[in-house]
Amino acid sequence: MALKSTYRRNIASDGKIEMNLQEFKKWIKRFDTNKDGKINKEELREAVRTNVDGWFNRLKGRHGIKGADANGNGYIDENEFNNLVEFAHKNLGVRIISY
Repeated sequence: MALKSTYRRNIASDGKIEMNLQEFKKWIKRFDTNKDGKINKEELREAVRTNVDGWFNRLKGRHGIKGADANGNGYIDENEFNNLVEFAHKNLGVRIISY
């Protein structure tokens, strides 16, 4: 489920993966293992693990939840999804574009 293998055709010259918002939502929802419509820290950690090399991927998952979870409930819900998009842009090498 790594982004680069899934969206190989959309890699920009700067190495960022380009996708539209719907594609990103579809990809991230693959990690919603309990199907509650929200992303928790373990699910985000798994998404980061599949896309970030190195020992610091657990830390990035923790920071992703902390930065994207505006209400502090431990989940990223639909209302906080734009915060997750910003996290992905900064930490996962993803650029959300409009088609």
